[in-house]
Amino acid sequence: MARRRSRSTGTESSGVLFKVLGSLVLILLVAGGVFLATWDIKPPTRTIETVIPNDRF
Repeated sequence: MARRRSRSTGTESSGVLFKVLGSLVLILLVAGGVFLATWDIKPPTRTIETVIPNDRF
């Protein structure tokens, strides 16, 4: 028996590829947004002391 070759132009496989890549990008964007929304960023803890002259009061 001879196998029939598919006369596909590649549009079906490239369409699936674009859907998979688009889904992957969307998942990465959502995951990045969730990460940034829940990330507990610590504020700077360096103490700053300034001397205010008495003339200003």
